[in-house]
Amino acid sequence: MSTHLAISAASLAADAPSGATAWLPPPSSTIAPGVDMVFNGINAVCYFFFALIMVLMVYFVVKYRVRKGQAFRSDAPLHHLPLETTWAVVPLLIVVVMFYVGFRDYLNMSTPPKNAYVVKVTAVKWGWSFQYPTGATSDDLYVPAGRPVQLTMRSSDVLHSCYIPDFRVKKDLVPGRYSHLWFQADQPTPSGWGHNLFCTEYCGTGHSNMNRKVHVLPEAEFDAWLVEQGQWLDKIPDEELYFRAGPKIFARCQQCHSLDGTKGIGPSWKGIWARVNGGEGSGEKFADGTTYAGIIGPGKKYATPEDYLRNSILNPGSELVGGYGNAMPSFKGQLNDRAIDAVIGMMQHLDDFDPKTGASLKEAPPAAPLSMK
Repeated sequence: MSTHLAISAASLAADAPSGATAWLPPPSSTIAPGVDMVFNGINAVCYFFFALIMVLMVYFVVKYRVRKGQAFRSDAPLHHLPLETTWAVVPLLIVVVMFYVGFRDYLNMSTPPKNAYVVKVTAVKWGWSFQYPTGATSDDLYVPAGRPVQLTMRSSDVLHSCYIPDFRVKKDLVPGRYSHLWFQADQPTPSGWGHNLFCTEYCGTGHSNMNRKVHVLPEAEFDAWLVEQGQWLDKIPDEELYFRAGPKIFARCQQCHSLDGTKGIGPSWKGIWARVNGGEGSGEKFADGTTYAGIIGPGKKYATPEDYLRNSILNPGSELVGGYGNAMPSFKGQLNDRAIDAVIGMMQHLDDFDPKTGASLKEAPPAAPLSMK
């Protein structure tokens, strides 16, 4: 999970890379200059011919206007081969050049280098999960500076699109398929600042919650971040796991689940431990007519409440709560056993958390940072 530093708008503007124009944000990848050259070149051609056409139009309107007492001209030329050849051949040559430079850069953008660092990306309503070769995961994207990075991307539900404006890369994520994009950012990002990463396909009411940051770290610092990110859960004592790790993991759940009873895409966690533990609400029915009490307990489908909750996280479509659809993605491969224990512990002690934000209300030593920078 990512921890964002609070910084002022003034310092953000001061730290941000320079080079932005009225049309484009700062070019921050090795791909960006080629894209900008094509964009600016096409713009320049459009400006030139717009100005030429407007000037000639005004000139001809004034010069050849019909004056008072003058009859309309009836002997206007109907054919002029040199002029017609010019206005056919010149635009053809221009668009051929546009195609060549555009297609050249398209091929470059579509062919990742063989030594690219691969990050697996999963998009879901409504968030991103970035998984690194070491097994570490994060909500923001962290990459090493000066090294090509390939994103291998998939969607767990609907159509999404990964767009990083500063890097000039964008690619759709289509359910049931893998898509790829790559970039290389040579300049590390300043502390507390990151390049914007957006989903640019409207994917539902929480679409705007998919805005994330890309942090470019020097290679040694990136390696240290990977180690820290992969071990943060292991460094938390067992007795503190639920209130130190739980809220950070819940940040990925709160787009669909509330803690205060508010209905969302998924059922609220309020009262969930009582429902699964034979207390109030245990008679509530699932979509197939079974109840919590009917499937949880000794000799039943799930011997313990923890078994049921674990299965609900890893196989969310197996028991659908009445009134809700099968919208939750599986977290297999994204949450290990210790992370699942933290989530279940949080569900058991909801009184220890702010019902609106999910923040822990218990006094505890500061948790190890999930993200460096």
